[in-house]
Amino acid sequence: MQRSIEASRSGFLFLGLILYALAFLFGAPAAYFPFAFFLLLTLGALLVLLLHNALRSRWGVPLEPYLYPLARLLPLVGLLGLPFFLFLPELFPWARLGASLDPILAHRAGYLNAPFMLLRYVLFFTLFSWVLLKLKPGEHRAEVGAWGLPLTFAAATFLTYDLFMALEAHFYSASFGAILLLSAALLALAVAVALAARQGTAALMGQAQNHTNLLLALSIIWIYVEATTLIIVWGGDLPHEVEFYLKRLEGPWGGVAALWAVGGFLLPFLYLLTNLPKRQARYLLPVALWIPLFRLLHLAWYVLPALGRGVGIGEVLGFLGLGLFFLQRLRNPS
Repeated sequence: MQRSIEASRSGFLFLGLILYALAFLFGAPAAYFPFAFFLLLTLGALLVLLLHNALRSRWGVPLEPYLYPLARLLPLVGLLGLPFFLFLPELFPWARLGASLDPILAHRAGYLNAPFMLLRYVLFFTLFSWVLLKLKPGEHRAEVGAWGLPLTFAAATFLTYDLFMALEAHFYSASFGAILLLSAALLALAVAVALAARQGTAALMGQAQNHTNLLLALSIIWIYVEATTLIIVWGGDLPHEVEFYLKRLEGPWGGVAALWAVGGFLLPFLYLLTNLPKRQARYLLPVALWIPLFRLLHLAWYVLPALGRGVGIGEVLGFLGLGLFFLQRLRNPS
């Protein structure tokens, strides 16, 4: 019986790997969006765990069975991202022929080049793996959270610059990393809360009010940074920065922006202000499921216009493949 279960697990993991590999047949950009989503999910789980340890929180205790398996997939996601270094010109303007003729890209060439980017990538994921080894389920390691949270946030900020902001030829914003990492923490927290709430009110260990308040606080901080960044960039009126928003506020992407602003912030914000989700899991579960859906939409708004694509068969295959990895890990955390 045990052998049959192990064989089934191996089969699902192998199938997931095959589906993820098939996504590359539709072009590396097709596989990049699913990779970006699961990377941010695992990074967010690590950040929430570090916050939980730093604060010696009680709210994080019922979420540990879900946050730890998610965070421990971060090194695997790093390995699954290595194939993209074979397709850099398909993804990044700085890696294409003629990039040296662009004054801005030429200025950034000392930092944005393949060898240095690969070195940073390996160092960042080595750091994340090392921090993960310092954390133990069931223990509050406040000292690890105290130094690990700022260190991980700083490294992850540079990683988002490398992997996501560099998808645009000219755009730069110092708050870009904070926006995506706050969104990632909100995503991971919502997923963990949803999985715990699915088990019933008792599984939340009386922390439903704290979970609700934390989701509310992260939502407010995220939208504040998002809105102020837009105001600063738009007010600065620099063509190489404003073009980022012009691409995403015109045509169908403008509707997507309105959708994630209303559905991703306003509606959950109003619901989380009520007393319902603070009392019972059945009222907390719907909003905890709602939030990840709009985190996905928010990420699509950031990544897909830079890749020049919508959602096609390749993206679907990538999500199915990586989703199998994550589902197996959550079902079998040992």
